[in-house]
Amino acid sequence: MASVENTPTTDAPTIESAIEHAKRAFALKKFEQAIEHYATALELITKTVGEDSPETADLYFSYGKALLENAIAQSSVLGKEQTEEEEDEGAPVVGANGKGPILSFSGDAEEGDDDPAVDLFAQAAQTIAEAEAAGEGEEDDEEEDGEPEDDFNAAWEVLDLARAIYDKQKDQDEDEEVRLKLADTYIALGDVSLETEKFDQAITDYEAGLALKSQLLPISSRQIAEAHYKLSMVLDLTPGRLSEAIVQAEKALESVESRLAELRDGLSGQLPLLPQEETPSAKGKGKATGTRLVRDDLVQKMSKPQIEAEIKELGELREDLALKVDELKTTPSNPSTETSAPAQAAQALDKELNGGTSGASAAPAVVNDLTSIVKKKKPAEKRKADVDAESTNSEKKARIDSAPAS
Repeated sequence: MASVENTPTTDAPTIESAIEHAKRAFALKKFEQAIEHYATALELITKTVGEDSPETADLYFSYGKALLENAIAQSSVLGKEQTEEEEDEGAPVVGANGKGPILSFSGDAEEGDDDPAVDLFAQAAQTIAEAEAAGEGEEDDEEEDGEPEDDFNAAWEVLDLARAIYDKQKDQDEDEEVRLKLADTYIALGDVSLETEKFDQAITDYEAGLALKSQLLPISSRQIAEAHYKLSMVLDLTPGRLSEAIVQAEKALESVESRLAELRDGLSGQLPLLPQEETPSAKGKGKATGTRLVRDDLVQKMSKPQIEAEIKELGELREDLALKVDELKTTPSNPSTETSAPAQAAQALDKELNGGTSGASAAPAVVNDLTSIVKKKKPAEKRKADVDAESTNSEKKARIDSAPAS
């Protein structure tokens, strides 16, 4: 009888088993299963430590990433035919053979099981194609996207819970690992806003994540290259920000070139030995340029085949980044989009008062830019992704129509 009573106990999920199943499902791209397991783990842990405990932050982050990837997968399925049409009509594709190189961050992280390789160039091409399609599509297309939009909102809210907890932890101590997790969360929030075409919010979060990563990681870190490139991507989609997009793309290229130089020095044995004091647990301000965190690959600890493989990969990536920079530099810019938002507002008002034919189409874009300038975020408070959702939806077409081609 005792053995029968013990059976449910052995079958009951634990926090550890739920997390393990979730990681495995995420790695296999079974995102719905990953969501289910992470939800189970969160339910169990919050019963023990509460919803806002520091112990829940990592789970909220992983849960939010799973929700984001699932929303992207669902959105891709719904828009598959439309995307294929855009590709046939000449949607932007990076690389001579049409295959974008993978900017993989799994090599940077010892804890990278949750983060599969990210094909940023393919993601950029798809995002731009979808943005252009959204600007030309019917209103009923937006209604069909209602379900993925809800999933993106859920991802935003969960990730923002993680951000709030990490931010509170950051203020309580100077743990660099917590600050790096906060930076990762900002980048993930930027990904959500990029996918939902809330470009101003994406810029805000990408900049916040990049600022933290720049304090903690050397310029040669792939995470730095990723952050600069994603920021460049969203700036390219925002009217009047082309010059900034070029700067960020150049910085991404500089980061990759720095890593390549490191690898080549390592291959020739020219890298110095690591000082004893440079340990992953080192804390304190002013050590960002000399200290490498656990998640950053050390060339000194890599084998020759590993170094050669990464040199080959990054060499291809460098070529594509250089092409992207050249592409941005040769993009014809509309003088009106390169002026400041107040200047655009004045121009639009003048056209409206004088009965200009283009005033009606120019005004919405100007209002959008002014709104993005006034709008500010409180880091310590939870933010809602769907604030001003109606105005955001009405902004999409004006943003995309006036965005410079990438």
